[in-house]
Formats: sequence, C-alpha cells, structure tokens
Amino acid sequence: MHSLGSFVSRCKFMAFGVAGAATLMLPITAGAQVYRSDLLLPRTVILAEGAVSNPETVRLLAGLASIERDMMLGMLFLQDGLTSTIGSHFTHPRVETWPGLKDGLVAAGVADFENLLIAVEQATDKDAVTKAYTEANTAVLLAQAALHGSEKDQVLAMVEGVRNALARFNAAGPTEVVNYQDGWAGLMIERGKVDLLMQSADPAVAKSATDMAMALDNVILSMPDPAVTEPVTFDPAPVADLLAQMESMAGSL
Repeated sequence: MHSLGSFVSRCKFMAFGVAGAATLMLPITAGAQVYRSDLLLPRTVILAEGAVSNPETVRLLAGLASIERDMMLGMLFLQDGLTSTIGSHFTHPRVETWPGLKDGLVAAGVADFENLLIAVEQATDKDAVTKAYTEANTAVLLAQAALHGSEKDQVLAMVEGVRNALARFNAAGPTEVVNYQDGWAGLMIERGKVDLLMQSADPAVAKSATDMAMALDNVILSMPDPAVTEPVTFDPAPVADLLAQMESMAGSL
C-alpha cells in the first residue's frame, strides 16, 4: 500500500475538470506535492459575470469550500487507512460547518443534504465511503451552482478560504496536526477554484486569478507534507502575505 506521503507530499499544481470534461492534472515536477485528482469529481464551469457581490452568497460559498476541504482530507487519509489524530476528517463537515450553513442554504433554495454527510460518516468500508463521498460532493457542487454567485462573490469566497486557512496556523510555535492539515487542505481547495476563474471572459478577473494561482502555488510548494503525526513547525507569514495580495486583487475587481 502506498504511503500517504507518496501522493500528498509537496504539491505544485492541481486543477479541476471543466465543462463536460474529466478532472485535469497539470504537469508535476519531480519532488512536487502530488494531488490525488482522481478523488475529485468533474466540475462544470458556472461563472456569473459581474462585479456585484452578495455577502451571504460569499459566506455560503466559503462554507461549502470548507466541506470540500474536510471531505478531501478524509478521502486522502482513507486511501492508506489513516485518519487524523482525533478521528476521521469526514466527521467535521456535519459537526463543524453544516449547522452554520443549513438555514442559509435552504433560504437560497438549496436542498438539505445533511443525510449525505451522515452517510459518509457512517460508511464502513472504502467502497461504501467512496460512494457516499461521491454523492455528498455532488450535492456540494450542485449547491455551489445553485447559489449563482458572481465572479466577485467567488473571488471574495476564495479570500475567506485563505483567511480561514491562515487562522489554522500557529505563528508562535508548532501547529497541531489537525489544524495544519486543515490549513494545507484549505489552500489546496482554493487553488483548484482559481483555475475556474482563470477562464473568465473578464480580462481583469482572469488576470487576477492567474496571479492568485501563481501566489498559491508558491505558498503550497513551501509547506511541509501534511501526512504528519506530530505538531508541525511552519511559519505562516507567506500565507499572511498571500492573503494580503488576494485581498488587494479582490478589491480591484
């Protein structure tokens, strides 16, 4: 069985599938972090143009990205039969994120999919987990599409994702394992979302997304492998710089 570090240590690029296509994987250099793109579903590009922003849509998009983050971590660790030190990351979406999203999603016309999150938690073998994960992740993607967020909404949600990732890291000393993994995975999820915005018909959005992608790549490349069992020594200053850069880009749209 392959070790977890063999496919999550030192990632350079990750991309999601685009309209009607299978998930893509950009070139990876030797020694770069390898991202398991086979764990992700094909994505359809749904970009609502315009600079108008809805704070509630931004909040919901950021929350849905947190669910993606935890389910991605759960699948990564499942592949080698590993979990985090406090249990599977699969329990986090329903316990930590869903309660704050449910009412807002229902108000936006999104079907309640808590039962799918529960199904992921309760699955007892890899095949069952994979099936439940696929159904839950599909629900998350459909929820994102149903929100019809503008491109500015999506950019601001990405900024929130990076801010949430930064908050997981301890600047005063080693970062606890689960917090480090959450921070790393949060950046990975946002890196995938940038690729969709790089296809924007708005030159300003496409340019900002391209700059964000490069900045995210540089930070992710510098990070220690998330397959750890002890607190991680990591200076989050580059993530703080990344956040400031993305906030500036978002403000220019």
